[in-house]
Amino acid sequence: MANPNLPAWAQELVDLYESNAASQFIIHGNVNDRLVIPGSPNRLGSLNEFLLNVLLPRFDVVLSYDLGNGIRVEKGGPIFSNWPFMKDAPPLPKTPRPAIETLTHYFRYCANLRRLNASNIQVGCILKGADLVARAQGGLDYDLGSLITLIRDWANDQLLTGHALATFLVSENLNDLHPMLANNPRAAKVKIPLPAPAELHEATELMAPSFPTALSEFIGKLDSVASQLAGATLGAVESMLKSREHRKQKLVTADLVKLKKQLVENDCNGLIEFLESTRTLDDLYGQETVKRWLRQDISLWSSNDVGALPKGYLICGPVGTGKTFLIECLAGEAGVPVVKLKNFRDKWVGSTEGNLEKIFRLLQALGRCYVFVDEADQALGRRTAGSNDSGVSGRIYSMIAEEMGSSTNRGKIIWVLASSRPDLIEVDLKRPGRVDVKIPLLPTTSTRESFELLRNLCKSRGMPIEIGRAHV
Repeated sequence: MANPNLPAWAQELVDLYESNAASQFIIHGNVNDRLVIPGSPNRLGSLNEFLLNVLLPRFDVVLSYDLGNGIRVEKGGPIFSNWPFMKDAPPLPKTPRPAIETLTHYFRYCANLRRLNASNIQVGCILKGADLVARAQGGLDYDLGSLITLIRDWANDQLLTGHALATFLVSENLNDLHPMLANNPRAAKVKIPLPAPAELHEATELMAPSFPTALSEFIGKLDSVASQLAGATLGAVESMLKSREHRKQKLVTADLVKLKKQLVENDCNGLIEFLESTRTLDDLYGQETVKRWLRQDISLWSSNDVGALPKGYLICGPVGTGKTFLIECLAGEAGVPVVKLKNFRDKWVGSTEGNLEKIFRLLQALGRCYVFVDEADQALGRRTAGSNDSGVSGRIYSMIAEEMGSSTNRGKIIWVLASSRPDLIEVDLKRPGRVDVKIPLLPTTSTRESFELLRNLCKSRGMPIEIGRAHV
């Protein structure tokens, strides 16, 4: 039965477990953020607190493991201490292989007790930082292989799946987790998205009593704060409010756009950049057909008529024809965020794909935005993986192609690709349904056009050139 107090991802998890469709859950996405924990009253807490207090309150024993703390008994210490292994109270192991073996032995012990009708101990286990325990890498050594096999058994072994056991593998990025676990068909993947405006509103209302000065200008109007800060994490918003309250500095409407830019860029660790521009399409000389087309699409977007709205533009032309300048003008004209992808590639195996996951989570949380990819022929990868990149280019291409082609993004995200070599962009990325409109920008073709372009450049710098008889 649906619980209106639960977020969608948590309700999905409950449904899968209660229907016996899955007992192992790979929780990924916004896992390190603060969450609204339903209760009397509601409060903010971590994912670990949410799992313990909301999803696992009826479980008898809840264990957790991470590389720093080793195995911890989160709940049910007296029951766990009855395990014969704990009779002499040995220290619980901290290193991955012995720790996973110990957890597996306890799960099997509880499952065998149930088979013997001796007792029925409901057990939950939270594997924090699962991507660090079972990391994605090029090879598979003996210790890692045996560890992964044991964790897969928690979802695959009939003895364990027939027992009241729920295991949670927590990893920010799915691509950082070893593929033998991430692609296990018996494990359910549950994604925690960035908070939507409604969740930000609820969380801001919970925070408001703690920040009377910082939020004094928005009493009764917290929904406007939430809508303006969409795309930021609750943790980032809370930290910003703490700083403002400490300085006795009020948050005002004019601050919100700038703060959102700072919060989101900091959360993304430099993977993206918001383009800010005071220019509009009026500052672009010539290209009247292009300007008319773009303004027509902006008008469709603003009126919610998205059926004819393109999912992407390809702006191409020789170097120096104003491709980037056109994007700057579009950013000032559109009235929606323009996000530029920066260097998301990384030398570590799996990190590039993890960076893209983080970027896609942000784009989906922003609502409406343009996504600008400069030098798209280099940035978007290749269908055929090169021999010198361990297949990274092919995986980048696959992830971006899937995101660009997603029908759920129509009317929300418009991709803008810029390239002086459009022939090098994979043809599947340029097809309708991903890039619907191709805009060529060409150099001036006559003396008059060249003069008018120079004249407008001089005018923008305070040096107007009058047209005399010599120029007529």
